[in-house]
Amino acid sequence: MRPVLLALTLGLLSLPASAQLFNPGAPPLFKEEELDRRFAKSKLNQALVKGPSEPSCAIVIGGLLTLLGETAPYIHKRDENFYLDPMLAQALNTQMSNARFPGGSYFVAMMRRVLIDRKLSQDWLDTAVVLSQHYPHMDLSKLRFLSEGVKPVDNFMLNLPLLRERYEVEVVRANTTAASTAEAVFRDTYIDREVVFGGLEFIDAGLEKKKKPKKKKRGEPVDDEPPALLAHLVWYPADPNAGGVQFFGGPVEKPKGVRVTARLADKQYINLDQVPKGTRMLVRGRLWEYKKGITDVELRDAILFMDRDWSQGAPLVDPNATAACPAAYNELSGTAPTQPGGFGQRR
Repeated sequence: MRPVLLALTLGLLSLPASAQLFNPGAPPLFKEEELDRRFAKSKLNQALVKGPSEPSCAIVIGGLLTLLGETAPYIHKRDENFYLDPMLAQALNTQMSNARFPGGSYFVAMMRRVLIDRKLSQDWLDTAVVLSQHYPHMDLSKLRFLSEGVKPVDNFMLNLPLLRERYEVEVVRANTTAASTAEAVFRDTYIDREVVFGGLEFIDAGLEKKKKPKKKKRGEPVDDEPPALLAHLVWYPADPNAGGVQFFGGPVEKPKGVRVTARLADKQYINLDQVPKGTRMLVRGRLWEYKKGITDVELRDAILFMDRDWSQGAPLVDPNATAACPAAYNELSGTAPTQPGGFGQRR
C-alpha cells in the first residue's frame, strides 16, 4: 500500500483509545515500486539531483523541498502516512499542481524516495543549499536533519492537546474500578515515547543548574555527568475568548500553558544563540516525565527547530512558474494527461 498525503489539523484531532496511537509491531517497510522507478527517471528528479537549469523549475523545486523539510520532523513509525500542514497541502494542490503536473503525486514520490533510502540524498541537499539563497521559506536545518537519516517519532498525532485529552479521559475520569491504577497505566503507555510538539513559545535556554551533591559513602557511584543544556518552552491552548468583546470591561484570563523543559541533545541543527525569546518553535525528543494534569512535561535528547506559522497562508510558488517549468509534467503514469493527437496533424 502506498503512503497517502495526509494533512491533519492536529489541534482538533481526537482518537478514542490509546491503543490506536502506537504501532505494536515493526515500523512500515518501504520497498521500491514502479512509481519509484519512473520518478527516478523523471526530469524533475534530474533537476533535484543536478540542480534546475530553468528559473521556473528552480521555483518549483524550491517549493517541493520546502514541503519536504516541513514534513521531516513528523515522520513516524505508526503507519505509512505522513503529516503536512493543511495550508501547505493547499499550496501544493493550488500552486504546484495543474492539468499536466500532479504535484501531490510527485511530492509523495519524493517522500517515498527518502523513506526507501532512509535519508535525504546528498545531491538533493546540495540543490536545496543552492536554492535556499533565493528561497527564504526553506528550512535547511530540517533538511540537514533528514540527510543524516530518517528518525521517526512514535506517532506525529501525539501532541500536547491530545496528551492532555487522553490524561483527562484515562486518568481524571477513570471510574472507581480503574482509578487506583489509572496513573500507572497512563505512564506505562505514554512515557518513554518519541514525540514531536509544535507551536511552542521559546522562553529561554541555559545550562542545567545541578544541586550540590550529598556526601557519598565509599563505593557509591559518583554523579560526574556534566550539566546539560536545557531549553524552556511553553505551549498555550487556543483561547476561546480570543476576538470576543468584553461588555463589562473585566480582566480576561489567559489560558494556562503547559511548560516544556527540553534536555537538548549534543547535536542541534539551529544556532540556539541566535534564537530570540518568544520565537515559535518545534521540539522533538523522548517524553521523559510529566506532572499530574500535564501542566509540565520534560523531554530528553531533544532537538529544536523553528516552527513557521502557516495559518495565514503559504505563498510558496507562482502557479505560472509551475506552468512554465519544462520538468513539471507527468512522467509517473506513463503519459501526460494532455497529448497531441496522432492524426490530422499538418506537416
